[in-house]
Amino acid sequence: MTGFRRYLQTVWAIFRKDVQVEWRGRQGVPVMLVFSLLVVFLFNFALQLSPQLQSGLASGLLWVTLAFAATLGLNRSAALERENDALNGLMLAPVDRSAIFFGKTLSNLASTLLVAFILMPTISLFFGQNLLKPALFLVVILGTGAYTCLGTILSALSIQSRTRDVLLPVLLYPLALPILIAASEASRGILSGQTLGELQNWLYLLLACGILFTATGLLLFETILEE
Repeated sequence: MTGFRRYLQTVWAIFRKDVQVEWRGRQGVPVMLVFSLLVVFLFNFALQLSPQLQSGLASGLLWVTLAFAATLGLNRSAALERENDALNGLMLAPVDRSAIFFGKTLSNLASTLLVAFILMPTISLFFGQNLLKPALFLVVILGTGAYTCLGTILSALSIQSRTRDVLLPVLLYPLALPILIAASEASRGILSGQTLGELQNWLYLLLACGILFTATGLLLFETILEE
């Protein structure tokens, strides 16, 4: 029990460190927010759609915007670890490497969810769709959780590359396609009035992706960092 408590303390310490760095620098989440809101504004003024088409567009726009914004945050998180050899400091710490994975994933997830929870009422306002539904919040949590798990693994893989800003999206978007499709379809179904029972296949897919990428991080994160 003491060992598990120490493990949780390590995860919390890494998460808190990332949050404090972001709070002091304010270069990650604000950029993600500005980008997300700009995309929504542009789509709102560029497209004049009927209410039926707006319903379909709202779910797709939510997830496309979140995917791009989360990638900006993941790139920023990787850049911070590369600066001043912070990654080497983490590697020298006598902690389980999976704790580093969970701490980084939680910090990335927190920033992405913050953007998502601001983005949802904004899309609701501009597109006349009520995105503030408990079922949709569940989909957002499952989808962003799976996406940030995968993104954390790939950002660690590309952190030493000189072209990491380009390499991460190239690796991430094809692998994240099942997550984005399932999340978009589940969101569209909720907005059109379907119940969670009718959307359970998409929810199971999101949950399976989250479990798969979490297990992948646990098994491979140490190897990825050492390489």
